[in-house]
Amino acid sequence: METNGTSEQPDSKEKPMDLDMSSKRAKKLMREHGLSDEEIQQIIASARINLATFDPEYRTNVTQIADDLQKSRPTIYGWADRAIAATIHSLRNIRTGRPPKERERNNGVEQ
Repeated sequence: METNGTSEQPDSKEKPMDLDMSSKRAKKLMREHGLSDEEIQQIIASARINLATFDPEYRTNVTQIADDLQKSRPTIYGWADRAIAATIHSLRNIRTGRPPKERERNNGVEQ
């Protein structure tokens, strides 16, 4: 990080997973879902790993994430695997287009 033309290393006690959760969307999701700090960290870790899996331009260090959260690498990968499975399931079940007309919902029988 650049400060007054000098290069500074972040404080070694500072955790990369400590994030600013002040965005309106983050606050809304935390409130609506009653997310705990640990759940938020799981979401972030899973998203970073899955993004790195599918986007060659994005890099992440699973060992560093595991160390930051004091979890094992298999635990972090387990979170990511469950998150991607849930995302895939959700995407495959999203209905697109217009809802069926009443007649179509009742197999062509009008009520």
